[in-house]
Amino acid sequence: MGCGKNKFESSSREEMMNTGCICEVVKTILKLQNQAVRNDDTCGTSCFIEPIGGLTKHGHADTRVFMLLDNLGRPFKVVAKGKDCTYSLTPFFRVEDVFGDCCATLRAVVAVEEEEAVELFEEGTNEMVAEAFEDITKFKKTETCVTVDLNNFTAIQCVADVDLNIHHH
Repeated sequence: MGCGKNKFESSSREEMMNTGCICEVVKTILKLQNQAVRNDDTCGTSCFIEPIGGLTKHGHADTRVFMLLDNLGRPFKVVAKGKDCTYSLTPFFRVEDVFGDCCATLRAVVAVEEEEAVELFEEGTNEMVAEAFEDITKFKKTETCVTVDLNNFTAIQCVADVDLNIHHH
């Protein structure tokens, strides 16, 4: 389907399931989050830029924040619960794990300005307001995780590399 591959040319079910380019991008992001390699990329928001931290001016980064888009360019979004028990609609995610046939566990990430969640969507219409991006100064991790099938998305847009103070046990 995506990236010039025809799902039906494949001979086995396993091969068909492994052709999703978004799946490969998210796997790459996970790998980059788990290691640091020096390299430059001319596209400042390329999802493949190395290392994590390549997009940030503030030193260390442990997360590549991204959005997943449907075939009409609409962002996938979830209601995320913050530590302060407030809820907000967010299209931003951090990959926590990729498993099975392109399934992923994503942590919802909220854009904040001076610790307040930035309202990115037009009230009542659910349409994203591009100007709201100007108000984003940083991101905050949430307690909300979702499991998604990466084959259900058409595009991925990497937004920023940030330090969310993620600790792995």
